[in-house]
Amino acid sequence: METLPMFPLGLVAYPGSVIPLRLFEPRYLALLADLQEGDGEFGIVLIERGAAEAGGGEYFGIGSMVRTVASAPLDDGSVMLVVVGTERIRVVDWLVDDPYPRARIERMPSPANTDMLGSPIEECRRELTKVLALASELGADVGDARPELSDDPLVALYEIARIAPIQELDQQRILESGDSIEAARILTDELRSVATMLEIQLTDG
Repeated sequence: METLPMFPLGLVAYPGSVIPLRLFEPRYLALLADLQEGDGEFGIVLIERGAAEAGGGEYFGIGSMVRTVASAPLDDGSVMLVVVGTERIRVVDWLVDDPYPRARIERMPSPANTDMLGSPIEECRRELTKVLALASELGADVGDARPELSDDPLVALYEIARIAPIQELDQQRILESGDSIEAARILTDELRSVATMLEIQLTDG
């Protein structure tokens, strides 16, 4: 067990994800100063309810450890920070904010069955491509309809989950899953639901 600085956010951070953050609150600028003196690692968890800015939010207990890879000050005094997810973590208990959130955490093992993800990943990719194509027909700017994915099947799964237009709660379910095949099933089902809704919109339109 170890103590880690924490950054509750309204997004799910996955291992392998590259995440840009803009820091402007004094407590998170203090966090940045400490990161620069240390190893640059902290944890990100999804806000379950409430507002982290008010100091009274409630957070999910599973998130990701991230490592700082770049930072740049902005003219307004805020700082742009780029981090990459490294591994899943579980919060054992929250500590007093001093001055930013901190928690005792334990590192989690990688989900099981990653060696069997080949076919499920391709199914997820097909469903994502379908969703992006349908969204494009409806006028959305979806960028690359077939985004490049990591050669690591688990990271690829998490990349699709980040790109997919699904709810944060479903993204959290994928992060929390201890079985990568189950996580792929959740993602595929959610993408199919999104595709169905988009098809209805096209038909009604």
